Amino acid sequence: MIQVIARFLQLEVSTYHFVIPWSIGFLWLVLLGTTFSSLRSLDLEPRRKVFWGMVVLFLPLLGLAAYAFRCLICADWTFLKPLLQTRNKTIQSVTNSHKSKIE
Repeated sequence: MIQVIARFLQLEVSTYHFVIPWSIGFLWLVLLGTTFSSLRSLDLEPRRKVFWGMVVLFLPLLGLAAYAFRCLICADWTFLKPLLQTRNKTIQSVTNSHKSKIE
């Protein structure tokens, strides 16, 4: 067992099964496709879309990570507002809405 772990950690091409590089390549193509479809749906200038496309295409891991970080920064997080309220604020808002309906 120690020999198997040692060969795996040596990062030799002969220790990998041929499916691993194909799987990584397929995964990268899927991520690339979803990134480009995401770029098409964004409301950006065409120049910025081309820039992000080039970054993602020519810097495979770094480009995908940068684009994911950009999407997280620019995302619409308003759907989380009700989940992040404290219980007392939620109770107060519910009771206030009931009072306004009664009056």
